[in-house]
Amino acid sequence: MRPALLLALGFAAFAAERVPVTGLAFSPDGKLLVSGGYKELLLWDPSTGRLVRKIGKLSGQVRALAFGADSGSIAVADGVPGRAGSVTLVNLETGAITAIQQAKDEMLAVAFSPDGKYLATGGTDSIVRIYATGTTSAPVELKGHSDWISSVAFSPDGKLFASGSADKTARVWKTDTWKEIFQLPMQITEPVSAVAFANEGDLLAFATGGPDERAIRIWRTQGAFTEIDSTRPGQRNGLMQTRPIDTGACLPLSVTFGKAQPHSRMIVGCSDKTVRFIAPGGNTIATGAGHADWVYTVASSPDGTRIASAGADGAVKIWSPAGKLLFTLIEGTTQP
Repeated sequence: MRPALLLALGFAAFAAERVPVTGLAFSPDGKLLVSGGYKELLLWDPSTGRLVRKIGKLSGQVRALAFGADSGSIAVADGVPGRAGSVTLVNLETGAITAIQQAKDEMLAVAFSPDGKYLATGGTDSIVRIYATGTTSAPVELKGHSDWISSVAFSPDGKLFASGSADKTARVWKTDTWKEIFQLPMQITEPVSAVAFANEGDLLAFATGGPDERAIRIWRTQGAFTEIDSTRPGQRNGLMQTRPIDTGACLPLSVTFGKAQPHSRMIVGCSDKTVRFIAPGGNTIATGAGHADWVYTVASSPDGTRIASAGADGAVKIWSPAGKLLFTLIEGTTQP
């Protein structure tokens, strides 16, 4: 099932009562948590839960958010299904909106490279576009996916780029050439809803979910830098191997790694209304309960002391790295 369709199913139950939150991002300085819903951004103080300000006038449902090196502006992917989509850069101080990309359907994914030089976008047209920030040059187009782009991510050192798609693949590209080097895994039967690199850069995690598999798959990135011997046909297949971590009742909708922690654990947003805290080895450290519906998005603060989650219930929840619920953010109130 396509990631955007998964979101639509969750929206239906609550559309008349509350606005789903489908994007989250902490600022690089850790002083702001930005949440995105329908045509607006909410800026929160993650240490107190106080609502700092609202920014409206976006074009549709926010699907993804990304900060570059600058805490003063944020990239937003949004849109209206089947009608229009956009990627914009929003100044969080003034509310000014700068158009980056316009589309005929929703934009679903956005990410900055660690050095802020590149902005990657993805949407329903199956093409990943790489923009050189601060220039007017045409974007590099990465083609190969055959369905919606659900997520994009850069490795911490900026040398690798990953894209996930409803076409049931995650693809890995080298950023010095923008050439695809791997399609992962060799066999997969479900769409990819999210991709994320570990802080150490040694692991790529991607979420897959559907009738045949509900899992977080792990790939070791060392394979990307291994010289492939053409006389050994099985070598490439070996380098493409991934390890599935079964998530059981949880259809994984989002995944990220906790920041500022050695061998950081994964945080997974789930369809069973929980947030899972999973060690890279596969064991579940904690399960956070409290959301009233599917959890679409998760994020970690730069210092690793705060984990945020949000979804169809319209609430943003703040957790400790150990999975303890600290408080819930709902517009107009903060609940312990």
